[in-house]
Amino acid sequence: MTSKKKLHMYFRKNHYRISRHVARFGKNIIITSHQDWSTDEIVRASLDRYQVEHSFRQSKSNEFGNFRPIRHWTDSKISCHLLSCVVTLTYLRLISLWLQRSGLNISVDRAMQSMRDLSSCLCRQGDQKKPVRLIEEPDKSQAEILKALGFKVVKGVLQPVKA
Repeated sequence: MTSKKKLHMYFRKNHYRISRHVARFGKNIIITSHQDWSTDEIVRASLDRYQVEHSFRQSKSNEFGNFRPIRHWTDSKISCHLLSCVVTLTYLRLISLWLQRSGLNISVDRAMQSMRDLSSCLCRQGDQKKPVRLIEEPDKSQAEILKALGFKVVKGVLQPVKA
């Protein structure tokens, strides 16, 4: 006689891991100006959101405002956070447009990386009460970026370029 072995399977819920996944659930907000699109068209367009996600990652970097992490539960706090992110994204887009219009073919990321190396300091000269911000001499790339944004450095002082 052959004996049949019974196989038993045991399951156990890992409540810690489940709670970690639940904590990541949130609201998705899709904003569009295409009021003539169907809901299906809007959702399909939003699925190709890698560009938007890249921009949000940019907006969360230390240079722009550091809007992370989001741990808001009330609608008013979520709205405030969303407004801050949209303002930052608008700022990034404006920088991109200014760079393009001036003929610079560089990304905002690359421009910010270049500008990160430009140092400045506050200096009091003589017996002046108000310090002056002096900027080191920009390299060629930094000077082009500053010009695209409407500025130049003259004797260590950042000045608007007169049109």
